[in-house]
Amino acid sequence: MSRLRNTLLLGLVAMLGSACWEQVAPKWFSQMKRQPALQAYEASVPLVPPPGTVPLGGIEPRIDSPMPAFMPAGMTLPNPIPTSEVSTARGKALFEVYCAVCHGFDGMAKPAEVPVAKRLLESGMPPLPLAAVPIYTDGFLFTKIRYGKPGMPGYPQIQSQDRWHIVNYLRVLIPKLPQAPPAPAPQAQAQTRPAS
Repeated sequence: MSRLRNTLLLGLVAMLGSACWEQVAPKWFSQMKRQPALQAYEASVPLVPPPGTVPLGGIEPRIDSPMPAFMPAGMTLPNPIPTSEVSTARGKALFEVYCAVCHGFDGMAKPAEVPVAKRLLESGMPPLPLAAVPIYTDGFLFTKIRYGKPGMPGYPQIQSQDRWHIVNYLRVLIPKLPQAPPAPAPQAQAQTRPAS
């Protein structure tokens, strides 16, 4: 009889032990469902999604091409961020994080000053100086940063606005080359014939 009683007592303890604590004593520990919460439509201002999440409208469309920067869809993108001190300061900070590692802080990719550029040069894939930046459109630079090119990784993790800030900084870092003044028009010299 004692064995049956012990078995029943052990079964009862096991049942109570596996039961939900909330049923026994809700004060023993707090329940997640009883904490303060803000429901989606209770806020007076819409909630902003955390950084890095996919927006409700999706992500920017992808240009399907082996070299997207050379496609018309990439080259003709208009820059929605006007150049300003704030924009170029943000662009400079991002350039120093993502781009200066290979291209150097001045954009010239000097192997003597940039260890990564030296290593890439030794491996046969030197990073190119950014001297050609003035001839490219803003859309081309933006697309090149996003997708990369052979020998350069793409940076889709940089948010779209921040890529435009980098483009604005590149315009300040490597300004357009001054154009040569137009050659003066040759003046017509009056041809005088000696009077005969």
